[in-house]
Amino acid sequence: MLKLNQIIMEKQTMAAVVAVGLFTCITLCVYFVMRYRSTAINIPGEERRRQPTDWQKPGILVLGIGIGLFIVGVIQNYVSPGLPDSLAVAILIIAAGVAMIVANKLDKKHDI
Repeated sequence: MLKLNQIIMEKQTMAAVVAVGLFTCITLCVYFVMRYRSTAINIPGEERRRQPTDWQKPGILVLGIGIGLFIVGVIQNYVSPGLPDSLAVAILIIAAGVAMIVANKLDKKHDI
């Protein structure tokens, strides 16, 4: 009976981590798209060209959050099944922060 309760709690914890991760991904993607649209200059009569780096920052951020979720999943399943929720959230936040720093550094290389 105790094993069944642990399995249910692990699934609930993982579902909560995945839900928070998806919410964060969607929110940040919308933020970056809206920020790009608000800062893009529209000159009448001139066609706006799409640059290949339009989705670079959100893509790197989503990749970082995905890597954080992967690390949390590996730690929970193989290293320490009793991983505290606060540590799982901290790993996700650190991975997202590192991804934002990397995205910012790569974006600055493209600016003149």
